[in-house]
Amino acid sequence: MEKETGQKQKAMHITRRMFLQMGFWVSGLASAWGVFRFLSYEAPGEKLLPMITLDEPTVYIRGTALFIPEVKAWLIRDDAGLYAVSATCTHLGCNINGEEDKFVCPCHGSQFDLSGRVLQGPATTALAHYLVSLSEDGLVVIDRRSTVPPTHRL
Repeated sequence: MEKETGQKQKAMHITRRMFLQMGFWVSGLASAWGVFRFLSYEAPGEKLLPMITLDEPTVYIRGTALFIPEVKAWLIRDDAGLYAVSATCTHLGCNINGEEDKFVCPCHGSQFDLSGRVLQGPATTALAHYLVSLSEDGLVVIDRRSTVPPTHRL
């Protein structure tokens, strides 16, 4: 009978190695969950409109860039007309800031010219251009659902 009790105790005994292995697996799973939550994070209030209707085209002055937060884009007028450039850096998705004659990413220092071309990395891809058109009543419309070539102007 003593032999059976000893075998039962031996079967329930957790070794130090088993305890450390369980701790390793539990901490690994907890870390993986944390990384998953971090990578799938969506900032609150970042619900962007697919398109927005603005003012008449004559309101926008040549040589200026206007940030449109509802669609997270820059509306720019140059000699050829109006166009819209994404305000999201192509490196890691930060919001870019407008400076005199360029856009700058505050996160890692990427720089883009006003047409969205990369001037300085780490970004390697140009900013997306969104469709700019006129509504039936002659107002400027930016449509984020449609990307266009950088040469497209209204």
